[in-house]
Amino acid sequence: MIRLASAVTPVLLNGVPLASEASVAQSFFWEAFDQYWYVCQRDITPEDQDRLLVTRLRADGSVVDSMHVDRAGHGANIGVERTGGGVFLWTDALPVGGWASAVARIPYVPGGTVDASDTAAPATAITFHRPRTSGAYRVSATIDPTRRELIYRWQSSNVGSDSSAGGVDRYDLDAAVAGTYTPLATLPFTPSGRTLQGYASLGDYLYTLYGQPSGECRVTCAHWDTGAVVQDEVVAAFGSITYREPEGLCVYGNSPGDPQATLAFGFAGGASGARRFHAARYPHPGTSPWVEVPYDTVVFAPNSASYAPQYRLSGDQVHLHFSMDRVDKLAWADVTKLFQLPQPARPNRTQRLVGVLSGAYVTGQPLLVRLEVTTDGWVTLFDDRAFKGWIGADVSFWTC
Repeated sequence: MIRLASAVTPVLLNGVPLASEASVAQSFFWEAFDQYWYVCQRDITPEDQDRLLVTRLRADGSVVDSMHVDRAGHGANIGVERTGGGVFLWTDALPVGGWASAVARIPYVPGGTVDASDTAAPATAITFHRPRTSGAYRVSATIDPTRRELIYRWQSSNVGSDSSAGGVDRYDLDAAVAGTYTPLATLPFTPSGRTLQGYASLGDYLYTLYGQPSGECRVTCAHWDTGAVVQDEVVAAFGSITYREPEGLCVYGNSPGDPQATLAFGFAGGASGARRFHAARYPHPGTSPWVEVPYDTVVFAPNSASYAPQYRLSGDQVHLHFSMDRVDKLAWADVTKLFQLPQPARPNRTQRLVGVLSGAYVTGQPLLVRLEVTTDGWVTLFDDRAFKGWIGADVSFWTC
């Protein structure tokens, strides 16, 4: 279970623009295999108020491309499924009064457009899914990538989320793709007085995000088996941004099925016409295994296989471990970039580390070098002595 009371919420995206700045984000999803964000927003146009725009971002928040989903709905939640055949969105379809009455599975096509109300469209372009054939309103869906499950939310009446009753179902994703809907579990809910802004399932727990612009934001955690709410915590992140509307909750991991996956939550901010998106994550309470980091093998060589650059996450800490030399055995140059850490391990401010070296050609001088890790993840050596030999950082760590 992710501890929602954690005071540390490492920032992942900070004020990034989406494909359109005219509307706020509604939901988002982290696709761990390709390391992309998919952010859904309403593309408000005079001719079609139910049009959605899905922007794909790199891990650092830079825009890759986008896709339109016409006649879809509100975009309250989104799921992304990656298969050997490509990437598929699970999003709104067949809207009634601006809210979805079904969910659609749509191949993601950069720059493409699909009509989420065209029931005559070929299955290669869109498939429609109604796990509950009656009595379901304002439906939405997401995916638990750690269990490969479709998570489907429905209301028993067409009213605002603050006064609604209904349930959230879990389905085997592959069975749902094939059109077979056998609920693995259902969590009912009653009117809460809170505005729903997103939800995500991670393992044995369902997490739900509530809040309104410039108001209090909370995340709750309920156990799938018992329905008991075991956490209900205020989210204080991004307290200084203007507008500050909570928008989206998703699973965030280093890779598909990551056993150390955690939760990311989003906030829309900025003035009207210049909207920005922000996201942060909760630290996982456990310790992740060591993960090797790519480096330039033409230039650098580790002392042994066990000393190749690697990192691990431990709660809100990042641990770093490596020891290596130059392949050509020449002197080190000041300001040498050694390797770049991936997004989950990057600090939110420059971190200074102390390293050690072999001592060759530095007789009588401190056998230490300074290493820095910048917010873009580069581990960089600073030393103007032109020494030769290996350098290492066996026990370096920082709080992200």
